[in-house]
Amino acid sequence: MKIHSPLFQYEFQAAALVDMGLKRSSNQDEVITCPKQGFYAVSDGMGGLPNNGGGVTSGIIRQILPMMIENIAAEYQSDPAPENAARLLCEQVQLLSNNIYDTGNKEGFTRFGATLSGVWLVGGSAVFVSLGDSRGYILPFRKRHIRQVTADHNVAALLVEKGEITKAEAHNHPSSSQLFQFAGMPAPARPFISIVDIRRGDCILLCSDGLHGMVDEMHFPRLIRSSRRNPEKICRNLINEANANGGRDNISTVYIKVLNNSIN
Repeated sequence: MKIHSPLFQYEFQAAALVDMGLKRSSNQDEVITCPKQGFYAVSDGMGGLPNNGGGVTSGIIRQILPMMIENIAAEYQSDPAPENAARLLCEQVQLLSNNIYDTGNKEGFTRFGATLSGVWLVGGSAVFVSLGDSRGYILPFRKRHIRQVTADHNVAALLVEKGEITKAEAHNHPSSSQLFQFAGMPAPARPFISIVDIRRGDCILLCSDGLHGMVDEMHFPRLIRSSRRNPEKICRNLINEANANGGRDNISTVYIKVLNNSIN
């Protein structure tokens, strides 16, 4: 089905799926879909928190974030520049994280926390935002290689940045689970934000580490191109690949295909 958001200059297709995986007894992942505003996201509740605090947090994000996006969409239309969209989105994600911290974690013990990776389609751009290690990717039209847009907010990524380990070594490094940015962290949260110019035919993938931790990203283009015209099947193929490789975690995916026809 073609989706038309009045904020985005192209029609697009999108799908979102969550799978519990093969090893978990509960699901703490959520997907957020706001097709009218052209916003999509995944959120992965942090494991090891008491009383399913991670799952509660990702559930809160799924409930509250769409209302926040609806509010800033109206404000964006008064100044429809991608930089304004980036500012508004960053402020709202920061506010959401700070509110989670003030409500549940202010006493000094982390009871609630989750990752967040989202994209807002506005004008001719995609505005990516993230906290934690859920990721946003773009596969440009007619390109062979997918590109990670977001940055991982974990200690392993810092070690890669310092040259102490390679990106391949970071994949299974013990510090890869140690997040220094997440929704619900001590204020102020500092979300990653990036504006990417979009062309017809580009593909966008959002996912939790249940996918990118089980499937090497070099295989994503093949799985995406396995069913070009069926976004739901693409999400299912990605999830099936993660489960075939062990399915050690919950898996959340959002796939977006920008179509060739402009609506403006």
